[in-house]
Amino acid sequence: MPIDFDKLVGGDSMDVLIEPRKIFSTLPNKAAKYSYLRDVQSEVLDSWFARRDESDLLLKMNTGGGKTVVGLLILQSCLNEKKGPVVYVAPDHFLCDQVRLEAGQLGIPIVTEYSSLEFKRAEAILVIPVHTLINGKSAFGVGQEGVRMRIGSVLIDDAHACLATAEGQFTLKIP
Repeated sequence: MPIDFDKLVGGDSMDVLIEPRKIFSTLPNKAAKYSYLRDVQSEVLDSWFARRDESDLLLKMNTGGGKTVVGLLILQSCLNEKKGPVVYVAPDHFLCDQVRLEAGQLGIPIVTEYSSLEFKRAEAILVIPVHTLINGKSAFGVGQEGVRMRIGSVLIDDAHACLATAEGQFTLKIP
């Protein structure tokens, strides 16, 4: 009698859902403070989901509007839809720490090293500061040289601050 390996491989419902609001509602280990999404979060997630196949989408939310939760859910959706590996880029280490804390409270898997197998296998979100991605020796590849790592989806949090950091990375000031 042959073994049906498909029946042996179990998975939770989060692995097959791609709609961010449904992903949120089925997160098994989220903290009690995440019992529901705010209306603005739901609206942004619905708008993004309807246009998710477009590139270079810009999402604007007010300070304190729950951008980190929205960003993590969007990237989890990308992972579930096999559009990974995925990267959450923040302007600095302080914001990276906030993202890691929030992901932990939601129960969304993240890693902080691009060499992580979970990142390379598109099983977790890579959370990094912008200078890790954009620099003269980036592990993700620079020009025709360098190691090239495939990235399926990138979310840049606080793009203005990230742009300022990137400009600083490549600016030479001679007094």
